[in-house]
Order: sequence, then C-alpha cells, then structure tokens
Amino acid sequence: MKALDPDRVVVIADSALTEGQVGEVTRHVGKVAPTTVLTVHADEPAKSLEVVNSLAEQVFPTRITRQSVVIALGGGLVGNVAGLLSALIFRGIRLVHLPTTLLNMSDSVLSLKQAVNSSVGKNHLGAFHVPTLVWNHLDFLRTLPVDEIRSALCEMIKNVLCVVPERYDEVSARLRTDGVYPLCDIAWFIDLCVDAKSAVMRDDPREEAEGLVLEYGHTVGHAAELVTGGRLRHGYGVGLGLLAAARVSRELGFLDQADHDAHHELLRRNGAPTRLPADAPADAVFDAVRLDNKRGYVKPAEGMQDMILLDGLGRPHRTNGTLITQVPREVVRLGIDSIARIDDSGEVL
Repeated sequence: MKALDPDRVVVIADSALTEGQVGEVTRHVGKVAPTTVLTVHADEPAKSLEVVNSLAEQVFPTRITRQSVVIALGGGLVGNVAGLLSALIFRGIRLVHLPTTLLNMSDSVLSLKQAVNSSVGKNHLGAFHVPTLVWNHLDFLRTLPVDEIRSALCEMIKNVLCVVPERYDEVSARLRTDGVYPLCDIAWFIDLCVDAKSAVMRDDPREEAEGLVLEYGHTVGHAAELVTGGRLRHGYGVGLGLLAAARVSRELGFLDQADHDAHHELLRRNGAPTRLPADAPADAVFDAVRLDNKRGYVKPAEGMQDMILLDGLGRPHRTNGTLITQVPREVVRLGIDSIARIDDSGEVL
C-alpha cells in the first residue's frame, strides 16, 4: 500500500467480519494514509445501485480525491459493490481487492467486471475496472463455513470442465464431500483457478469472445440465484447451471454421455447440491432465464435462449465463430427440469 502513495483510503468491509479482522487491516493501512471504514451487509439486496450511491454519499465528505484508494474487504458481493463504486468515483480511482472468501480469491477478483443487480436481473449494471492490487491472505479462510468452501469449488469445477480438462483427474482425487481441506489444498485450488481464468482472459480481458466460456453454467445458475433472492449461494447456483447446460448440450447432440456424466461426478465429489432448492421452482427459474445478461452478443431470435454449451470437456460449442449458442426455449426447459425437484408422483416442482 505504501508504494501506491494514496492520500486517503476508504475500506468497504463486509459487516459480518469481526472487529479484529477489520481492525488488523485498518491498523496497517492507517499507517499509510487517513482511512475511513464503511460496511456493507453482504446479502443479495445490497448488490444494488442504491447501496453504491449510499456509500458514495458517505465517501465524498471524507475529501476523497483522484489519488485515493478504495479497498474491497470481503467476499465477491462486497468486491462488486466496492469495485463499481471505485469505477464511478471521478470516473475511476484505484481499487484494491482484499478478499476474505475462497470464491472471491479464486474467481471474482480475477474478473475486471464490477457489477450490481437491477431490480429484474443479475449483474445488469456495471463497468470494467482493473484493480491495482489483489492480495489473497489465506488466514481469512481458516474460519470459513464448509458450505462456502463447497460453493466456491463449484466455480473451480466449471474451470476444469470448460478450460482445463487435463486437470480433471487431479481435481477429482482432491475433492472431499465433507468440504474440509488443509490450507495447502486450498492454495492449490486457487492456483488452478488463477491459471485457468488467466489463460482465457489474457487475450480477452473483457470476456467478450473466448472469455465467454467462463459464463458456462451461469445462465441457469444466475436465474436460480435471482429466484431465491440470493439465498442460493452463487457457486451452488453455478453448479446447478453446469448440470442444466450439460443436459442441454447432450440433448442437442453436442456432448456425449461420458462427458455429461463427468459434470455430475465432480459435483458429487464436492458434496454440492444437484437439485434446485425448494424456493426455486422450475417454472420460476425458466421465466428468470429470459433476463440473462448475455443477451445481445448475437442477434436475438424469437423462442431462443443464448447459452454457452460444450462439445466436449474443454471444447466450447461454436456457432458462426461465436461461443453463444441460441437454444430453443423448450430445450432449455429440459435442462432446468433435469435439476428440478420431483414430487412423489414424478411431477417437476
């Protein structure tokens, strides 16, 4: 931080962090520049322009300038809110990520996308903003709940399935259904994700061409998250979206049965859910898919849904040179039904 020579630092912190965790950061940062701490309640309703504006109203009286730095201290939601705030202040001031969750360390901070939700969909409002520094401190993960670990590893599984399938056997051997790992394994998982995502983004930092493969599983995953109001963890949503996308790829004749089943196997080894939760009925998820943020990369077609699909592990399907495939809505429904809960009579819930 000293090398950045900020005139002021604003820390946007997850309100769930302890005073000790936040205090340890501000104690060191405060030696570099005057420091202000603002908190965000890290639930899905807080991922909004209203919260960004509320933070801005508190930031400007601190006499923040173009030489100041915003530090995002928390998980992916806090990173997105603080990231968009830093992108908008004076049309862009420096951003430092200090992630405290595995999902943020291994996935979110690697993207240049800083976004919040609109009232009708996920990540509709945002900007591209490059962080000046990302500092992963693994001590934050020592007390992370097991569900947070499993959820984060669903994004790693996505990277294996669509970017680095040659790592499949290694990952399969390391995954544990109980979600309990030594820090050396956690660091190994993070390194894999950094390598995979960097390989894709190196020539496509805005994830608009080859980088779209990183959206695999997110069409249905984001819809499920939206329907539950954020109660479904992002990684679990992506995991379910991977299964739905695999089923769609299989239905269209792109993916063979072995590669389809490989999706289920990694998620099973991770102990992740393979069915939508009770508060995400299939009908509602199907309706929410219409609002996916990948619309517009190709010309819209009536009755079709834009998705990222696979021809095989590590081989995204291409249509006229793009990774976007327009899928008949009835086939999308088959994918969603494949992960839906089933009642005693066999009816989809």
